Amino acid sequence: MDLWPIFSQQVANGLVNGMGYVLIAVGLTLVFGVLKVVNFAHGEFYMLGAYATFYAMSLAGLHYAMAVIAAMVAVALVGVVANHLFFRPLRGQHDFVVLLSSLGLSLILANGAQFVFGADPKNIPSPYTDIPVELGPVFVTWQRIIVLVVATILLVLVHLFIRRTTMGKMMQATAQNLEGAALIGIHIDWVYAYTFALASCLAAVAGAMLGATAMIYPTLGDWAVLKGFIVVIMGGLGSIPGAIVCGLTLGVVEALGAGYVSVAFKDAIGYAMIILILLLRPSGLFGLRTA
Repeated sequence: MDLWPIFSQQVANGLVNGMGYVLIAVGLTLVFGVLKVVNFAHGEFYMLGAYATFYAMSLAGLHYAMAVIAAMVAVALVGVVANHLFFRPLRGQHDFVVLLSSLGLSLILANGAQFVFGADPKNIPSPYTDIPVELGPVFVTWQRIIVLVVATILLVLVHLFIRRTTMGKMMQATAQNLEGAALIGIHIDWVYAYTFALASCLAAVAGAMLGATAMIYPTLGDWAVLKGFIVVIMGGLGSIPGAIVCGLTLGVVEALGAGYVSVAFKDAIGYAMIILILLLRPSGLFGLRTA
């Protein structure tokens, strides 16, 4: 029996799932790196992106691509409002207070979504979900190819935005030294708002694209934020390269574990990887060692 086709198929599936993890984790990393906030409500922005896409297609009649863009804008606005109401008033407070605020926001969004959208699972009707593509020994759908391509493009654009634009440099300065950034005239509130909007937008895109490959439901954010935190902890808090590498690695390892061992074993892989990495390198693979 030729094992190469099976192995290749599992790796391809893992890369697609891993790209979704990367988009979620990069958003978490941006919020932590700039605002120094561990946002447990980040998974709900993933869920809202999926639902916004679904209703933009089913109610407004938008094409899938336009629905994804509309979801990005809508969820980015929700992120800005959430930052203004839940995190800005607590700036300077103890980290535990901010953490409780993010947990409260998570509960509000999840239960609000269940009240508004209902508990029945739904599926985003992407026209690319059922179109197969044969790439050598690998069979994928156009939807999964779109996930890989769009996620890669977005990651490149985020990198260029942070490195080349004025707002990106302001975000870097704020992340490195909040007081110093304020003293040289950087508007901290604007930086925080842009950061939250960008992070929410990335989560929304992940939800819109991966939501077309599986069912969506109001508590979907719990799964998303769990995977995001696994990736962030493994890669190192605040490290975007770490989020990218560990997100793809987690996706591939989970797919191989599900294919060769058991599907029930898949979710345990992330916890095992975290324990192993933290034992060897407590700051994460790409995190900075501190005294």
